[in-house]
Amino acid sequence: MPSQAQVNHFLNHPEQFLRRHSLRWRGPAPDDQSVIDVAMVDRAGTARIRTGARFLGMGNAKADAPMFELRRAGNGGSQVPPGTPTFQVQWSGYKAGQGRTARLPAAGGPGIMLTPEFTGCTAVCRTNRDGSAEFSHYNLMNGTATLDDADMRAIAQAEYGGGQATMTKGDVRARGKGSGAVVATVVGVRRVGGWEFWAQIRETKSSGEQIRAVERL
Repeated sequence: MPSQAQVNHFLNHPEQFLRRHSLRWRGPAPDDQSVIDVAMVDRAGTARIRTGARFLGMGNAKADAPMFELRRAGNGGSQVPPGTPTFQVQWSGYKAGQGRTARLPAAGGPGIMLTPEFTGCTAVCRTNRDGSAEFSHYNLMNGTATLDDADMRAIAQAEYGGGQATMTKGDVRARGKGSGAVVATVVGVRRVGGWEFWAQIRETKSSGEQIRAVERL
């Protein structure tokens, strides 16, 4: 079970946490934006972290990352071990085959936003001058595949009208080393002055899972 110190580290500095821990969402959650209770639980194994001072802030030390999952706690949630500490988050909403957009307040409510893992979907976000933000999770399909990058960007532009950041499946897969099994976890955090959105990009290979990048959207 993660320690309370690790949970606090995630809540206060998720971008730092994502550099040193493999993290993914697992299990059910509401279709639409909501405030939900979440628990962090152990996932068996460790992930190799890309080395180097610029990425880790740890010099050239080699390191492995503990692997954790985030799960909804309580009614409608996945199994959570008894005694696991929980915390509230802004849930972005997600619906297979559709797009969902969350409106995140400049003040009030949880200061962390979660969304499902990205395996082919597109993330779109924009922080406004008043500190509020919008975040979209597009699972828009062309038959059995998600739309290509150009179509996703066009839809984002039509909805947002400018000023947005977009992370497509092509952007995620470009961080991999050729396996094709590249996914991203995106976390939003509210700072003084507005929301920030961070993506942890991971690749699974025969040798195991590796954190390839942690980037701000």
